[in-house]
Amino acid sequence: MWTGDKKIAGLGLLVSFGGGLTLGGLRPAGAALTGAVVLAGASTAWAAALTRHRRRNEQTVADLARALARETVLGDLGARLLAAGSPDRMLRATAGAATALLRDVPGGWASVLSIGADDDFAVLSADAADDHLPLEAIPTDLLVRLAGGELVSAGTPSALGLTGFGPERPISLLPLVRGERFFGVLATGADDEVAAGVAAAVQAVRTQASLALEGDALAAELTLRATRDPLTGLGNRQSMRDRLTAAIARARRTGKPVGVLLLDLQRFRQINEVHGHDAGDELLRVVADRLRAGVRTEDTIGRLGGDQFAVIAEDLRTAQDILVIAERLVDSLSRSVPVAGRIVRAPASVGIALSHPDTDGPDQLFREAEAAMTTAKRQGGNRYQLHGAPA
Repeated sequence: MWTGDKKIAGLGLLVSFGGGLTLGGLRPAGAALTGAVVLAGASTAWAAALTRHRRRNEQTVADLARALARETVLGDLGARLLAAGSPDRMLRATAGAATALLRDVPGGWASVLSIGADDDFAVLSADAADDHLPLEAIPTDLLVRLAGGELVSAGTPSALGLTGFGPERPISLLPLVRGERFFGVLATGADDEVAAGVAAAVQAVRTQASLALEGDALAAELTLRATRDPLTGLGNRQSMRDRLTAAIARARRTGKPVGVLLLDLQRFRQINEVHGHDAGDELLRVVADRLRAGVRTEDTIGRLGGDQFAVIAEDLRTAQDILVIAERLVDSLSRSVPVAGRIVRAPASVGIALSHPDTDGPDQLFREAEAAMTTAKRQGGNRYQLHGAPA
């Protein structure tokens, strides 16, 4: 059997959860008030919990939106790198992507340092407000570290020995390197430490750019190998044939003939056998340099193989124009050449062919030039012969 105290205590407990329930018809005066206080406390706690939950949701949504924005920047960068068409545009796209990632970071900035043609660093930015940094402005030891692929960070640029570059705030230098290829440096900075997600995205920009630049360099190298003689740097047989095809087409439109000079060196085989192949290679490089010096800027020089070279001369007014070039080349190649500590001579026999309205293609001109070169050889070499002219 319950006592009054027990009933009141029980009622208090019931009221605390039920807000005004009675037991046995009794209702203490303070029961309703106690329930109201407990309910008010519960409502405040629930409101606080809901607020925290809403804020967490809002933060999650904001984080997802920022992550999506970063992924969009990286996706756009991939498309721009594929469509760039040149290393300079790739580097500028890289600077633009890094700048976009750091746009909402206090004091955030980015640029790309690329070694320019004048042995300085071109500082490329997203807004095309380019600048130049002398090569000596970057300490040699820092440049060696970057070329080796090391990521370098400091509190200020001057702490790294960099003067006149970027604001005096924290800086990170991310080298754009793939294997032995060093393409430049992605430089970034901000007032404070960058959030992990942003830092990871900037690293992804660096990786994308390095891969794209390596691919472009490999493609350029393969193209060069396919069209250039690796020993002399001159065009090879295929590139000369293509160039002559285009020159013949232009000659038909302009009415001005195109000429081919085919050169064959005398005594080259003996020089190779007596002095070695290294001496022969050195001789071929000297010949290439003399050919470059002896032709006009609009002429094209190539090495067809072995000791045979060719020159394509366009925009000729008369046959005399190409004979002047031939005479100059014969004279230049007749002079002695210092090779491997010895003095050698390898004069040339030159055959010349001129296009005409009935010329059906490059192979015909090469055949005619070769026939004329054979005639020059039979006459003792160290001379030129025009196809169709009296021997």
